[in-house]
Amino acid sequence: MIAIFAAMLTWQTDAPPAPDTVRPVADAYMEAYQAQDFEVLSGLYAEDAIFVDPTSFDVAPITSPIRWQGSDAIIDGIQGWGVTSMRYTLERTYEASGHVIYDGISDVEFGTPEGAVTYRFPIITIITVENGQVTEHRDYTDYAGMQRQPDDGTP
Repeated sequence: MIAIFAAMLTWQTDAPPAPDTVRPVADAYMEAYQAQDFEVLSGLYAEDAIFVDPTSFDVAPITSPIRWQGSDAIIDGIQGWGVTSMRYTLERTYEASGHVIYDGISDVEFGTPEGAVTYRFPIITIITVENGQVTEHRDYTDYAGMQRQPDDGTP
């Protein structure tokens, strides 16, 4: 078994990113994303970064399909949501092969002409880090499980 594992390692052409650099970049990214700090986000994205939510492709009444490429397009797309506050409550998080997976619940407050509206939904976010930059933000959002939260902030 050890010989098979050793052989698999020698077949790899690209070494995985150093584990001590992936998690700090992904965590800093998630912090800036939740804070909607677009200046920090812009500095963390690779030039050809991708932001995609494949689960958004068939929920037109809720959102247009989310697939943006390039820092400017991603920032424009996120700003277009009108988010005033975002908070992830993580149930599980782990790192594997240059990806950090965040699994939990997101509370997102949107500014509307009628005032703030908050939605809570289960979500898995996968952040890919290469060479110290975010190359992909991938969400899997449970739009069917999305719930509007009371205006007074109680669940």
